[in-house]
Amino acid sequence: MTMKRTSPFRCAAPARMSGMSLMEILIAMAIGLIGIVVITQTYLVNENYKRSTTSAGGAQTNGALALFTMERDVRMSGWGVNWSSVLGCGGVRWHYNGDYSNPPGGPLPALTAAPVLITDGGAGADTITILYGTGTERVIPATLSKTMTTSGDPIEVDNPQGFSDTPGDLLLVTQGTTCAMLQVSKTLAGAGQLEHMAGVNAPYNPAGGGALPAFTAGAEVFNLGRPVVNTYSIAGNALQLASLFTASSSTVVPAYTPTPFTVVDNIVDLQAEYGKDNGAGGATANDGIVDVYDNVTPVNTVEWQQVLSVRIGVLARSEFFVKPANVGDPCSATTAAPTWQGGAFNVPGGIPSCYGYRVFETVVPLRNMIWRQG
Repeated sequence: MTMKRTSPFRCAAPARMSGMSLMEILIAMAIGLIGIVVITQTYLVNENYKRSTTSAGGAQTNGALALFTMERDVRMSGWGVNWSSVLGCGGVRWHYNGDYSNPPGGPLPALTAAPVLITDGGAGADTITILYGTGTERVIPATLSKTMTTSGDPIEVDNPQGFSDTPGDLLLVTQGTTCAMLQVSKTLAGAGQLEHMAGVNAPYNPAGGGALPAFTAGAEVFNLGRPVVNTYSIAGNALQLASLFTASSSTVVPAYTPTPFTVVDNIVDLQAEYGKDNGAGGATANDGIVDVYDNVTPVNTVEWQQVLSVRIGVLARSEFFVKPANVGDPCSATTAAPTWQGGAFNVPGGIPSCYGYRVFETVVPLRNMIWRQG
């Protein structure tokens, strides 16, 4: 019997090659592209909502900060000059390093002896100027006891207590509708005299009194200390502040610094009105109750005494514009002019606007006017 021998090794059939066809690859790419489009659109919509929410929060913060900054200053306004006879005296005449105010005809700005001065901006933003002194040792005026022969004569007062020559108080001397600001260069307490000599450390005093007025006996002399004159305005869609008198320390004579700087961004409008106790609308005048709000500047002492408060409105704008729902559609984030108690705000670029806005307003009592003496 013949035996067949079987080999333990067998040749396997070659494996059949497998993979994706061109059609399958194209379908996969199409699905991937559709997914990318959906994800991108979702991201863009989410980013738009995020920008809107962030912008609204920024406008809320900026508006509150702007209003708080001005409100704090207004509450201090009038300190050191809250005396009935001085309110609203003609433009305060003063001098700084060879320049004069106007009046008497120089390039320096005229100062008004009033706690708050509102400059109506018409179709634009208003401007608010706040004035107050920082003297703490004397809050009532001294009286000029001797007529000045020339404007350079020492100021002889009935009581020099509370005036300082280190580093030099600034004075406000008033008589009727004439007022001037001078700097104390030396106090002669024994003689009751306040000298205002010119010099390197006395830039507010012209040599020999210069073109500043001389005063007669009976004039009132106020100690301003280091006066604060802050002007708030709107420029470049931001709240600007020009603090006219600043010093690096309490031992340095304040310098005249008229250049404004930005306080808060994205503040596009500022409106303000005086609160007057003038009997408007049939009410009783001078009873301590505000009868009307308007932006008409008082023209005499009597009218200034009737200003008891200030109403301020601030319009804050979102940092980013809000895109229309559809490309090519007009802006619709704001379709009506924002308003406050004093009327409508001025929206840059007009209505409708691509930006969102927040309105802030408050009424600030002028406590130093309400508590004034004299």
